Order: sequence, then C-alpha cells, then structure tokens
Amino acid sequence: MTTAIEVLPHDAQQHERSATHLHWARTSANSPTPEVAGTLGWDLDLIGPVPVAAADLVRVAVSAYLADRRTPRPTTFVRTIELTAHTVNPEPWNSAPGELTEELLHWLTGDVWHLHAVPATPTDRTLTPAPPADDVMLLSGGLDSLCGAVDHLPDGRARIHLSHHDGSTAVRRAQTTAGSWLRSHASYRLRHHSIKIRQNGTPGEPTSRSRSLLFAALAAATAATVSSPQVTVPENGFTSINPPLTTARGGTLTTRSTHPGTFSRLNALLTAVDIPVTVGNPYLHCTKGELLERAHDRVGDALLAVAAATVSCGKLDGARYLGGNANFNCGLCVACLVRRGSFTVGPRQDRTIYLVEHLAGSARESLLRRRRRDVLDVQQAVLRGIDEIDILALGDLPSETDFDAVADLCQRGLQELSRVPLP
Repeated sequence: MTTAIEVLPHDAQQHERSATHLHWARTSANSPTPEVAGTLGWDLDLIGPVPVAAADLVRVAVSAYLADRRTPRPTTFVRTIELTAHTVNPEPWNSAPGELTEELLHWLTGDVWHLHAVPATPTDRTLTPAPPADDVMLLSGGLDSLCGAVDHLPDGRARIHLSHHDGSTAVRRAQTTAGSWLRSHASYRLRHHSIKIRQNGTPGEPTSRSRSLLFAALAAATAATVSSPQVTVPENGFTSINPPLTTARGGTLTTRSTHPGTFSRLNALLTAVDIPVTVGNPYLHCTKGELLERAHDRVGDALLAVAAATVSCGKLDGARYLGGNANFNCGLCVACLVRRGSFTVGPRQDRTIYLVEHLAGSARESLLRRRRRDVLDVQQAVLRGIDEIDILALGDLPSETDFDAVADLCQRGLQELSRVPLP
C-alpha cells in the first residue's frame, strides 16, 4: 500500500490533490496549524538566516519525519511513502541529491520512499546573523550526549548545543537539565538551542526512525548558519555499530541512528547539495562505560546527579503500569541494559531510578513480561559472543573501517552488559 503525503507552508497551494496535506506554520510567530506543532516554522526563522540549501534540507527532513510518524506500519512491515516537500530550490531534490535522500531514508526506516520537491517562496524578511561557532554538538538528553559535552568542556571552543524534542516530557526535561548543568560548569558562554517539531495529535506510527535525519539536518543548518564546519554527535561506538544481539534483531529492527553507514550517507548528501559541514562521532571506538569514564574524569562525582536525569530508554512506557512513571528509564530494554552496564566500569554509582526498581507486585511482573525478549537477547549475546562473521554481516561499514577495532569494541561492550544483574 502506498501513502502520499505533502508537507507545505500553511499559506501555500497544494500540488498533489490526492495526498494527505500537512500544513506547517511559516514562522515561530504564527499559530501552530492543526497538523504540525512546535517552535520551528517553515521559514526556519528560529535558527536564523539559513543558507538556501541547508534550509531546504531541513524542510525535506521535517517532511520525511512528519510523514514517517503519520503513516502506520502495516503487518508487511514495509511502507511505500510518496512524499511531496515544498522547498525554495526544488531542483537538487528532484535529481541525484533527492535519490541520496531516498536511499538514506530507506536505510534508516526500511521503507520505500519517493521524494518530489515543489517550489515555494520564503517570507521576505531580514534575520539577524548569529555569532559564529566552531562546532555544533547534539544534546539529545541521553547519557552519551551529556558525557560528550562534558568531555569537550575544557577545549574552550565556541560551541552550540542543539536539542530536538517532539513533545516527550521526559526527553525535554533531560535536555533542559543537561543544558542548565553544562552552562553552570562551562568557563565560557555556552549556547543551547532547543527545537520542537512534531505532528499534532497521536502519531500513527510509534517509532521515529527518520528522526536521525531530522536531527542531523537541524544541526547542519545551524552549523552552516554560524559558519561552523562540523557537527559533533557524541555516541558510544557499541550503540553506534549496534551489532545484532541475535539474528532476529538484525536489519531495521536494530536502530541505525548513529551508525557509521548513516554518517557516510549524510556526509555524501551534504556534499551533493554544497553544504560545507561534516557530521562525525569522535567516540566511535569507545564503549558507553568508557565514554562515561572520560566525562567523570573531567568533573568527578558532580556528573552523577545530572547523569541520573538523562534518558536512555528505548521504550519509555512507564505510564502503562500501576504506580509507574512515564519519565523513568525502564531499566530492562536493550538501551537501558547498555546504560546500566556503563556504570559497571569503575566505581561510579548509578543514581538513576529505573522503573523496574520502582514497580512492585503485578505491575513489575507485567514489565518483566514485556521486556522478556530484550533480556533473553542480551543473555544469549553474552553467552555466544560476537565474532568476525557477525561484524562482516553488519554490512555498510565504510571502507576505511578497522574491523579488528570494531570486533574488540563489541567484546568490551558485551563485557559491560555481562555485569548487569538480570531478573
């Protein structure tokens, strides 16, 4: 089944009459439309005078993200999405860069995408240029992004920390807490930009695999606006490589948000549309525990309280359970188990309140049933290990990848997981 979706400024004319239309307010000053809410308008005035190519990249990425969340995944698992995006310069998106975007979206979501760009005119206004920066770093609200930011505090570079949230209270709170803590510990003026963009109402699809393209596009546009040559994405290498713990967790069931293959495709796309920005992860060869250790070495135990406020959970379903809390990391999904394993490196105390420790009785039993697959997959991976064949089977690793280093990284990541007590 094919779904056709068109994302357009709220005052623009529709091009595809048969498509579902999602109207997007032009500026942050406009009232949200019934379909799209948030702080970012189609004109991207919240970011500043963004170069056309970078602004159009964000428009395409937001359109894909909204279409992704709008379209329920069928029992056949694969969707076909016909996406019409309104851009200032549609030509690149209807040629080779558009094909790169379709391939990147397929890689991230497992779906078939057909992108069609149509012309739109931006609002005529003069925006004040932002001060230049050396780096734009993603601040997701997770433990890794906090640790990466802390590890970079001593370098004194002019940096913008960029956050995106789609309405999740837990994620928004974690981003705000991390941003405030970083500002209080920086020896220079630290800039933190937070952007909200989401579909109004309940999403048709609970997963958001296209979000990594959106996040990277927002960061690249911010970087291009402030003449920064780079976007830094702090993520531990074990999660980035994300080796399937079992054969059943392969393919798009394993997230590719920060996979080296994702960054390779992103950078190829940025080059194709002449955006002079590179996206990279300096922690590709660190486990989560090793990244936590680096940050802790910078600031000591002061890190632990704010680390407890970060969100790593891949499911965040605490509201389902009697006495639960939607803001708690569950403690039993794979992402949470990797998080818990990171605190077993060295004497650092994990002050996080996990849902599995908070619940009791039948509520806790219900959570254990829902996470049984995650726990069994981790147990199986720890028992069988990850060998060279598993690494090669990952596929789409850049040609310059050091496979021996990746194999060693995976073994160290499994060692951290093996030290987590499982129910």
